[in-house]
Amino acid sequence: MVSDSGPVVFDTSVVSILFRRDATDRRYSYSQEELAGRHGLISFQTLEELHYWRHAGGWGETRSLRLRDRIHQLEIIWPDPILAESSARLRADLKRAGRTLTAPDAWIAATALRRQCPLASDDRDFRHIPGLHLIQPH
Repeated sequence: MVSDSGPVVFDTSVVSILFRRDATDRRYSYSQEELAGRHGLISFQTLEELHYWRHAGGWGETRSLRLRDRIHQLEIIWPDPILAESSARLRADLKRAGRTLTAPDAWIAATALRRQCPLASDDRDFRHIPGLHLIQPH
């Protein structure tokens, strides 16, 4: 059983929603309520995507520092051989079931599955992963 107060893996989409802090966005309000007080984890893959957005978007110093501060509030889960095997198996199992999952999304989903905690995501690609508990904005 997944606890409503334990750790949760944040997908890149949710980090983005929380980073923008747009109170008029219904996804922000929902995410704030659902994730309040929970220990946030991110996959190394999410870390890479966040840095990519910063570099590709030509962010200035203020916004870059805000991102750095947000990242420091989260625990980063680094890959190891077991996580790599889990990610690869997940992609292969889904492919056999007629579904596709990108390698980046597989790393993120495998991180949540391995840590036995929910994945907070605004991404529909995770909906058909067996055993994965999703927290999604309405």
